[in-house]
Amino acid sequence: MGPQAKKRKLTPKVEEINFNDVDRQEFLTGFRKRKQQRIRHAQELAAKRAREEKRLERKKIREERAAEYERALVEHRRQLKLLREENGDSDEESNSSNGNVDEKDEWEGFAEPPAVDYEAEYIDEDKYTTVTVEEMDASREGLLRAEEVNKSDEDEDEQTKRRSEADVKSTTTNSTEKKTKENNKPKKKKKKFRYESKEERKVTLMKQRQAKSKKAKARRERE
Repeated sequence: MGPQAKKRKLTPKVEEINFNDVDRQEFLTGFRKRKQQRIRHAQELAAKRAREEKRLERKKIREERAAEYERALVEHRRQLKLLREENGDSDEESNSSNGNVDEKDEWEGFAEPPAVDYEAEYIDEDKYTTVTVEEMDASREGLLRAEEVNKSDEDEDEQTKRRSEADVKSTTTNSTEKKTKENNKPKKKKKKFRYESKEERKVTLMKQRQAKSKKAKARRERE
C-alpha cells in the first residue's frame, strides 16, 4: 500500500478586496513627501547624536581639568612641605653658627666699592652717543665742577641744535627757490587742432592735385 498523500492546508479565500481611495491616492502621490520625512528624521537623529557627543566631550574635559587641578594641588602641597623643612633646617644652622661666633670680633663696616669711572658708546641707525660715567664728588668743588660740565654740555647741544636748524632752513629755501623757478618757466603753447569740413577737404584735395599736376608738367618740359 503506497504512502498517504499529505493534506494541504487550505487558506481561506478572500472574497472581496476593498481599497480606500483616499489612502490609495496618498500612497501613489506621496513619494516625495515620504522622502522628505525620512531626510528630516535622519537630520534630527544626526543633530541629536552630535549634541550627545558634545555633551560627553564637555564632561570628559571637565573630568580632565578636575584631575589636573587635583594633581597640581598635591604638587603644591608637597613643595610647601619641602620649603618648610628647608627653612627649618636653615634656621637651625644659622642659630648654631651665630652661637659659635666670637663676640670679641668687631664689625669694620661696609667695604668701599670701587670707583665708578668708565665710558660707553651707543650707536643707533641715525644717532651716535657717547656716555661717560664718573664718580660723583660730594664736596662743594665737585658739585660746582659737575655743574660747569653740565652747562658746557648744554651749550654744545644748543649749538648742535642751531646748526641742524640752519641746515634744515637752507635746504627748505633751496627747494622753494627751485620750485619757484620751475613755476616761472614759460609754458609751451599747445597747438590747436581743428577738423576740416567736407567742403574744405574737397578744396584742399583739389589744390594738392593741381600742385602735383604742375610739378609733373614742369618735369616733362625739362626732359
